[in-house]
Amino acid sequence: MNSENTLADLYDRSVHRIGRITILICIIMALCVPIMVWMIFGILPPSGPLFNGIITVSSFMIPLSIAEILAFYPILGAGGIYIGYTTGNISNLKLPSAAIAMEAAEVKPSTKEGEIISTIAMAGSVIVCELILVLGVIMLVPLKGLEQNAFLKPAFEQILPALFGSLGAYFILKNYKLAIIPFTLGLLVAFFKVQTAVAVPVTVLISVLAAKWLYKRGKLKAD
Repeated sequence: MNSENTLADLYDRSVHRIGRITILICIIMALCVPIMVWMIFGILPPSGPLFNGIITVSSFMIPLSIAEILAFYPILGAGGIYIGYTTGNISNLKLPSAAIAMEAAEVKPSTKEGEIISTIAMAGSVIVCELILVLGVIMLVPLKGLEQNAFLKPAFEQILPALFGSLGAYFILKNYKLAIIPFTLGLLVAFFKVQTAVAVPVTVLISVLAAKWLYKRGKLKAD
């Protein structure tokens, strides 16, 4: 085994070890909040509604999470997946940061170089995001009520559509032929109001199969 493979294996083992420890710590800390509320204030939800809520949420979050991991892993890599699912905001912050960083560094997804660049980019986005959140908390009181201003309120209501629209436009322009089928599926899902738990896995699967078919037919060229 050459030194390059040895370093790659060492990197992978380190990423998974640190990632698993970090995820475990985050899960414990998240569970500490309701446990402390229960122990200090004696507030405990009834067992029936609690388990019904867990089952209901799990019924769509489990397939959704599996589909997201399968879709995000080729771009983010193992380190990026751990960072993304620890800090959140994957599709609207972490994924664009990783994609733009790999394009700027001229490296490809699904490669060791691409994984390292995407991990660095996502770590940088986490730091920047935390700094902005701190600034937002400090400015929260002085700017309180600004979002309820009659003149500015329509703009605040369009933040998410504008955000995801710009992200979609970026990836569509990179390869519009590859985006035709996912975009069409998205319109159909929205029109027929398909549940998220079904829509996301099915859309991802069909989009991947369609892309594979287009490449095999020579309609698209692999980078």
